Amino acid sequence: MTLNARVCLELTGSNNHPATEMEFEKGDRIVRLLAELRLLQAVPHGLTTRELGERMGISQRQAQRDLRALEDYLGVPFYQEGGRWLVSREFWLQPLRFSLPEAMGLLLSARLMLRHADHADEFTASAYEKLAAVLPEPIRDSLTEAAAGLARKPADGAYTRILRDLVTGWAERRQVRITYTMERTFERTVWPLFLEPSPLGHGIYLLAWDPKPAAVRSYRVERMSDAKLLNETFEPPPGFDAGRHLGQAWGIWSPGDPVEVELLFAPSVARRVQETTWHPSQVLEQLLDGRVKLTLRVSSWLELRHWVLGWGETVEVVKPAELRNSIRSAVASMARTYGTAPKPSRRPGRHAPADAVRTPKPR
Repeated sequence: MTLNARVCLELTGSNNHPATEMEFEKGDRIVRLLAELRLLQAVPHGLTTRELGERMGISQRQAQRDLRALEDYLGVPFYQEGGRWLVSREFWLQPLRFSLPEAMGLLLSARLMLRHADHADEFTASAYEKLAAVLPEPIRDSLTEAAAGLARKPADGAYTRILRDLVTGWAERRQVRITYTMERTFERTVWPLFLEPSPLGHGIYLLAWDPKPAAVRSYRVERMSDAKLLNETFEPPPGFDAGRHLGQAWGIWSPGDPVEVELLFAPSVARRVQETTWHPSQVLEQLLDGRVKLTLRVSSWLELRHWVLGWGETVEVVKPAELRNSIRSAVASMARTYGTAPKPSRRPGRHAPADAVRTPKPR
């Protein structure tokens, strides 16, 4: 029998042991006690009643009553150590066991998530807390700290609700009506197909089938002000595969046929370039003069632009011409900003330089 089932049977009196000694609030009290048990399982060094109350949003006195209820009616073997309440490890069922390298993999993923997330993520934090309970020390403590860090980030109730509805729509194949803002705000009914994090701007993108253009589109979750889960269901477009769809993208975009990008890196950064796999399509070539040539095939050079600019003077774009011209325009603009190049005179009717490329804005 699972831990949750044991708690429900004992506290609701449905196992021939009526809970007549205390008046339990129906529903929310049981849910809270289950959550407290999970929390105590995930925090091996224990909690004070004040800390338990703060984490659960209840008073310290109510936290004390909850601990007594768990001890008296479920037989949870508590013990105290330095004012903290702990549960004997023998009480917990451990259906999963991880090797040390597996546990380290979970910790590294949690650390990446902690650095990536801008908002509090109670769902991911809860998942990591549950996993932490069955991990070996000291990885268990580090994973618990990462989960707590996720929970402490600034809360955004609207974002959490929107993400939850998108996940539900994806899992249950239900259509979702989103309210989305770019240059203007509009509504669109879409079919959620996948959710993908992007290191560019710490965003999460929804890949969805948009019936209007009859194509897969990407929508940044942070630009949604509302998402309504609909009752209408859908079937994913035949042949859609998120891995293939994203395989040629530098980040998220996959608008069309791939383009070849060729970059030349200076000797001073050659080693740094060579030690990283930047893209599945990459080909690296060490040149005789110490430079490194990096060749890529990506679905759009637009997402690559900011990454190239980040390398400053240590990289030169050979092709495509559109990317080279875009970088040239950006460098000229920066030179004017910092006063190292004369600002062009602005006259009525004067056209932009021939090599200036207007960069479309992403969704």
